[in-house]
Amino acid sequence: MSEAKSRRDFLTAAALTVPAQVLANLPESRQPSPLAKSMKVTHVEALLLQKTMPETLWVSIIPHNGLKGIAQRLIIKVHTDAGITGYGEGTSAGAQLFRQGLADLVIGQDPFMVGKVWETLFALTNSRELVKREWSRGNLLSAMGPIDAALFDIMCKSTGLPLYKFLGGYRDSIPVSVTFGYYREGKGIADLVEEVRGYIHQGFNAFKIKVGGLGVEDDYNRVKAVREAVGPSVRLMIDASQAWDVETAILASNRMYDLNITWLEEPLQWYDDVEALKKLKLNTRIPLAGGEREITRWGARQLMETGTVDFLTFEADAHGGITEWRKIAGMASMEHVRMSPHHQPVLHGHLLASVPNGYIVECVANPLYDPFWFELYDRTPKIENSVMHLDDTPGLGLEFNQKRLEQYSTRLF
Repeated sequence: MSEAKSRRDFLTAAALTVPAQVLANLPESRQPSPLAKSMKVTHVEALLLQKTMPETLWVSIIPHNGLKGIAQRLIIKVHTDAGITGYGEGTSAGAQLFRQGLADLVIGQDPFMVGKVWETLFALTNSRELVKREWSRGNLLSAMGPIDAALFDIMCKSTGLPLYKFLGGYRDSIPVSVTFGYYREGKGIADLVEEVRGYIHQGFNAFKIKVGGLGVEDDYNRVKAVREAVGPSVRLMIDASQAWDVETAILASNRMYDLNITWLEEPLQWYDDVEALKKLKLNTRIPLAGGEREITRWGARQLMETGTVDFLTFEADAHGGITEWRKIAGMASMEHVRMSPHHQPVLHGHLLASVPNGYIVECVANPLYDPFWFELYDRTPKIENSVMHLDDTPGLGLEFNQKRLEQYSTRLF
């Protein structure tokens, strides 16, 4: 009995000693902070970033940054009594809620109880309180995205782990595609070819081009010119951004089939973009992608249950955050659907690297499409040869340029 007890004591001591020795050799910036049992959110900062762009870009029938051409980004900083700050990025949709008391619902909460925080906020979407505050469900779900990400960033920094490992990493790199081919006044096929050749020169080998803004034959000629410029082995996706009716989608998808298209994204008009996919699926040979406009897992479930979607593009930054995205990714794996979210490539790169059904993360390589990607950060994960490489930096692995944050931001809270 005493010998066994001594053996257990020895093994326990060894198990506790080795990690401490390892951690002691880490640089200070890499050492995890002590896990404060009583860690609480002390205050929240909300910054709305805006920058006027030089021209209006179109994605089929939708202006990319609105008719006024203003690029926008919401940055959330969540501070704790342990001295750890978490960052989250989102769309501008829910920005004004931070001027209307949303942050007060997070202050005082334990960041490690992120599930409780999420459910508390989500419960408001079906309550009188939502009406009394004059909030919309969509805006609340959008605002929850960066809050959720900031809480995860805090947990990761507290434990000394990068996000993808904190979530139970599956890989440490993820393929990257470049979105381009927005419709621009005075720009034609020659400009499109010149643009994509520039991306090839940068080392990218997967691309998504916009369609649906012209007639089927004109769009076919645009995509054909790109395919001829990049060669047969490069992955090429097309995105119609809800421009077509069913007949046009069938016509266009079959016209472009010979161009070796990886997927056709959001082909159908907004008012009939789920059930009608069944008819399209029966009449096209190109895999289909969708889901970026779904705002909850219930909407994503309905989309997947049609059996028509091969790639799901649900966005964690825009709708519900990491917590909701992970639930949807699990559902998608059971339906043999791969995850390929848009925007916020660092956040989504970590998420894709944490699940086995992650396919590819989207980014931009032209500041005209997203100026903040090029100006906001002093540090991001390395992208090389169309692959994002994630390291062991705790959290999201981002370092913001504080000067740029101040230059473009309006403080909401």
